[in-house]
Amino acid sequence: MIAPDWNLDEAPPFVFHHIGYACRAIDKARVPFEALGYRQEGETFADPIQGVAGCFLVGAGPRLELLENLSNSNTLTPWLDAGVSMYHFAYQVGRLDEGVEWARKRRGKLMAPAAPAVAFDGRPICFVMLPGRLLIEFIQGPA
Repeated sequence: MIAPDWNLDEAPPFVFHHIGYACRAIDKARVPFEALGYRQEGETFADPIQGVAGCFLVGAGPRLELLENLSNSNTLTPWLDAGVSMYHFAYQVGRLDEGVEWARKRRGKLMAPAAPAVAFDGRPICFVMLPGRLLIEFIQGPA
């Protein structure tokens, strides 16, 4: 049974953007996705605030964001050490507070407050954890 706080009749205030994929080395992780027809979208980026470098891939499936730790960072280490690669779903939302409020109504917890993101031209992002350890990234922008 679905808990009443999920309110499946309410349309979410966001649209899907990508799945975040943690890896130790982007160049190695990209190879199997290229075999599946994925190609890089845009330039590779480095984001010192987030502690990651990354790139987006597009293909026959959902957009992917391959991410690796910057040399002085361990942002992704807990996920990688646990053997988890696909670790977040990302959605664009008109205002971050709309996404956070949607998540809080569903017992979500803010994990990382709003911060500008290099991958999105400085637009702010934040992360929330939903029950079941589902990590969601909200990207401020058109929804």
